[in-house]
Amino acid sequence: MQTAVWNDIPPLRELLAAAAHNRRLAVCLPEKRIPRFEPSEQPDEAERRFLQHWPQQSACLQFAAANILHGLLPQGAELWLMPPAAADCLSDYFSDGLEWQTEARPQSPTAAQKPWFRPSENRNGTLSEHVAVIGAGIAGAATARALAERGVRVSVLEARTAAHAASGNRQGLLYAKISAHDTEQTELLLGGYGHSRRLLDRLLPDGGWQPCGVLHLNHSPAEEKRNRRLAAQDWHAHLYRGISAAEASELAGIDLSSDGLYWPQGAWLHPPALVRALLAHPNIRLYEGQPLLSAQYCAPHWRLDTPQHTLSADHIVYCAGAASPQQPPLAALPWQLIRGQTNLAAATAYTGRLKTALSAASYISPAWEGRHCYGASFVPHDACGDWRDSEAEYNRQELARLHPQLAAELTAAPTVSGHAAVRCDSPDHLPTVGPVADYAAMRGVYAKLAHDKNYPLSDSCPYLPNVWVNSAHGSRGLATAPWCAESIAARILGLPDPLSRRLREALHPNRHIVRALVRQHEGGR
Repeated sequence: MQTAVWNDIPPLRELLAAAAHNRRLAVCLPEKRIPRFEPSEQPDEAERRFLQHWPQQSACLQFAAANILHGLLPQGAELWLMPPAAADCLSDYFSDGLEWQTEARPQSPTAAQKPWFRPSENRNGTLSEHVAVIGAGIAGAATARALAERGVRVSVLEARTAAHAASGNRQGLLYAKISAHDTEQTELLLGGYGHSRRLLDRLLPDGGWQPCGVLHLNHSPAEEKRNRRLAAQDWHAHLYRGISAAEASELAGIDLSSDGLYWPQGAWLHPPALVRALLAHPNIRLYEGQPLLSAQYCAPHWRLDTPQHTLSADHIVYCAGAASPQQPPLAALPWQLIRGQTNLAAATAYTGRLKTALSAASYISPAWEGRHCYGASFVPHDACGDWRDSEAEYNRQELARLHPQLAAELTAAPTVSGHAAVRCDSPDHLPTVGPVADYAAMRGVYAKLAHDKNYPLSDSCPYLPNVWVNSAHGSRGLATAPWCAESIAARILGLPDPLSRRLREALHPNRHIVRALVRQHEGGR
């Protein structure tokens, strides 16, 4: 199915009329500015509905990545708003062809792709009726939901209970700690932030989160420099803007001595509530207390065994977080485990005045149900998820650096409780997302890179049949995991991909293996 595309902002009635015949509409934004879709002189019901929901849908529009909006168009059609930089490389996203509604925008030639980044040649026509997702944290639940909403039956295998590990924090913050430069991580975080924020509006309308805004304080010279550069990006002023200490105090409801960068659409959320909402779909079946014991490929399906069940699936998606190193197909990848712990403390009359989340070297959220959540500790190469009093004390000390009076109030009494878990990250601090290869065979296919990193290779990558991974989101998973889940679902089903080619390659699991081979060459000099 082709995508209807405009190279400028069409009249609203024209856009809505096209939605009756196309499931997917794409508008190339001519500039970094929230577009205005002009209604007709006498707007009909569809136009009025669009205009009613447009302010909320466009509040987190960003110009670093694709924006995919749901619920605005009739017939369930998707509206893709493409940033100006993407307008001449639409084939990065839409592989099924473009149906221009205006004069066609000239497209840049597609550069040759490294063989280890090329998709598998054996995936075309593969059945996608039933997918097994391993893990029921944010990444697993979002992956299951992205597939289920596209008609796929999904089984989620969880060794313990849903959202028990890194996704079990009581209050996490949703905003994007980005660079002022056009990096892959900035593109990922901004695209993911907007997607997750719209997801909260859609799936959690009745609670479990609060759009309180997030205030990132200038707690060091480096942070002040970064935040000032970001504040100068006026095209994103609706997403983040620089504010003075006086305005920060007014927004927060308590006195603050620092200026900073304010994210007005930022939010705190209860991650387990989002996980439950994501899994609440008739096409999803959750198996809790059912660790994956073995997976065997019996073409064209995978046989999966748990302690109580045997399932057959067309695809497997590993979303195992800190358990990723224990999954046999993923064991060769370089995972980094990082322990973290947050504290909970009963709110007081003073701390209850806090209206916005504060973030610096640590964070604190406004009170929810009479308690604040603050932290978090960061202990690399530590896979222990037990509670530690020493880290609770560390969090209290960091809170004192963030805001002494909040700390004095909240640490006068013993810590109520908290949450300890292990995050999963990668060496370059980007998620690991995409198809999974037979890594032993891959090292053989590309062994010449260990002797010459520029050796011209063309052999296809030996992928495992229909195996995928969506993991290593570190402390940024609330923003990145659901966005990456959309990409995994798109690739399984052969649909347009929300991630650019640049980003898909930056997140590709094979990058780790190729870098390791190249390092062998460089280390042998």
